Parts: sequence; structure tokens; C-alpha cells
Amino acid sequence: MMIQKPKISHILFATDLSDNANRAFDYAVSLAESYNAGITVIHVFEKLPRDTDPILVAFLGYRDEDELREKSEANLIERIKTTIEQFCAQTAEQIPTCSLIFREVLVETGNPADRILHHAGTGNYDILVMGNRGLGLIQATLMGSISRKVLQGSPIPVLIVPMAMESNIKTTSNRSRLAPPFFES
Repeated sequence: MMIQKPKISHILFATDLSDNANRAFDYAVSLAESYNAGITVIHVFEKLPRDTDPILVAFLGYRDEDELREKSEANLIERIKTTIEQFCAQTAEQIPTCSLIFREVLVETGNPADRILHHAGTGNYDILVMGNRGLGLIQATLMGSISRKVLQGSPIPVLIVPMAMESNIKTTSNRSRLAPPFFES
């Protein structure tokens, strides 16, 4: 029986902008280099809650909560997209042998698992790469796990990169990381 190397020409990389997403990004870049593949980066965040504080609405000078939500989300989407695009450009510059092409950066609001699965099913992707926050059994049961939902529902292969143990983390590169200071908790 001959083993055939899978064809990977387009990678969907899902990020939550966490440190572990940076670790998963290293795997996406490695795959892209190995297969001469392109990468599309997607970040999805939940919409602002419906019960946004009316005092905040008035203080910022918006007509109502809907206007605040719409303008805040648009501003945040643009900031995240710009940050990810800059990160991708820096990565491509710092890895001279890097043949990867960042094809697109998608930043959306909605349910992260649903939006990632939508793109995995409708885009022309060969593999999905994402990190796993390593939630414990109780947290995963109560809150649900995005990576678990994506793994169970994805029509394409999924590479889930687990969180590294602190003692096992090794920095293999000095390139800037994907989570800029205004996204760190």
C-alpha cells in the first residue's frame, strides 16, 4: 500500500489572539512552508452584549445601544484586522525561506465555532489549524469548547495545537507575536 502525501494548498488558521494561538500559528507557518501553501487567518469575537450600559452610550455620544455596538464593533474589527495584517507581513519578512502567502485576513463577530465552521465548509481550504486553551473537563462542559465543536463539525482535517506546559515552552523565533498589548489580559 502506497501512502500518498495529502495536498495542502490553502490553510485556514483560526486565532483568538492568545499566546497559545501564537504557538498554533507556528504550526500553520510550518505547514505552509512545507507544502508551499497559502494561509487565511480568521478571528471571530462575540458581539457586544444587548444590555450595554446606557451611561456608556450617553457618555460616548451615541444615539442608542445599537449605534454604540455597531460603531464599536466596526472599530474593533478594523484594529484587529490591521494588527493581524502587520503581524503577517512581519512574519513573511523575517523568514527568508518562507514561501507562504497570506491570502486573506478575516475578522468577524458572531459565535466563533459557528463562523469558523462556516468558513471551513465554504472556503477552499485543505486544513484548519487552531490552538486549544486546554480547558478542564468542568469548564469545557459548562462553557463549551470552541476547538471541540470545530473538531466535531469540520468538513476538513483539523490540527489542534494544545497549550504548552510552561516548562516546555521554547521560543524558536524572535518575531513579534500575534497578541499585541491591547489584546492581552
